[in-house]
Amino acid sequence: MTTTTTNYLGLLTFLAFLLIPAPASAQTKRSIPMEPSAWELNDVGAEFTTYLGAKALHIDDKGGDATGQNIITVKDLIFANGTIEYDLAFTPGTRFTAVHFRRKEQMNSEHFYVRGIWANDPNVNTAIQYAAILKGVNLWDVSAAYQSNANLKAEGWNHIKLVVRDKQLLAYVNDMNTPALYVPQMDGDWASGALSFDGTCYLANLMVTPDATPGLAPGKGFDPLHNDARYLRNWQVTAPQALPFGREPLPADMPKDGASWAFVQAEHHGQVNLSRSFGQTAKGDRRIVWLKTTIVAAKALTRRLDFGFSDEAYVYLNGKPLYSGKNLFNTPGMMAPRGRMSIENVSFDLPLKEGSNEVMIGLTNFFFGWGLVARLEDGQGLKY
Repeated sequence: MTTTTTNYLGLLTFLAFLLIPAPASAQTKRSIPMEPSAWELNDVGAEFTTYLGAKALHIDDKGGDATGQNIITVKDLIFANGTIEYDLAFTPGTRFTAVHFRRKEQMNSEHFYVRGIWANDPNVNTAIQYAAILKGVNLWDVSAAYQSNANLKAEGWNHIKLVVRDKQLLAYVNDMNTPALYVPQMDGDWASGALSFDGTCYLANLMVTPDATPGLAPGKGFDPLHNDARYLRNWQVTAPQALPFGREPLPADMPKDGASWAFVQAEHHGQVNLSRSFGQTAKGDRRIVWLKTTIVAAKALTRRLDFGFSDEAYVYLNGKPLYSGKNLFNTPGMMAPRGRMSIENVSFDLPLKEGSNEVMIGLTNFFFGWGLVARLEDGQGLKY
């Protein structure tokens, strides 16, 4: 288990005391047959077959470069809360495979996926992940806290069980006693939708039990960073502007007096989710916004700032350039962990003067999720 997962599991003990079971009458299991009458295949490469002794559905993403493509959907099923169980087998071509639940067409869905490349490697912390698809944006690269390891088998069936209640998710992989992943606050802002799958894999024994949510209390879970006052949570942001590739923003591009600003606040894990505010950047385009916040120091001092971002950041302090960096997945310069936005990305010093200090950040997006997270070394003697 990872440290993050262990911390979350500590919360589960508390949540168990609050558990309110669903009425037994509502917990009627529904078995989804692996036959054409039960599925919308949406012209995806898929076939019904027998695999490893079970009736199965073989789906193939045809080399798709992201989950959320080549979707197949269970017919006549709207899922809100409950349990989803199924068996999953990889093929030699499996990169990842996903289940989408509460799916609102292509633009919005809750989304749990498995990376087949990490089968038989039980301590890789990117083996499984929850990431919402929000306004057309797969938030996987700004959802590093919702990844974990899992004991995936390269050969044979892997049993997956998802328990969904309100804003929370428990994901079990093969071990049905200990969850591999706990998500206290999912990012979707809708309550129900379709059940769909994608990726390259075999699926079998799909079972849906509405309103059966063992281990979860109602509502949302506790943000593990709620008590950490070091995070910069309150920002103002401009509207996005186009920024051509190959062009770096200059001081002259910073917002002028009279520019329009909107308030934006950090969400769980201290993260500012700009994809929620501004949606998807069109493929082939690059956009930039400017964010600002004020730190008031009782006296001149220097404090370290731990900073995470996606995709490129240009940081100014009191109008002067302080830091710039690029966190681009699958490039030689991508930052730990593996090009995701994380408080681990980078640290640098803020030389604060006595009185008000303005931190301004230009933040670009052209690749999946868009956001930042910023944490001061210590908040003593500061107001923000």
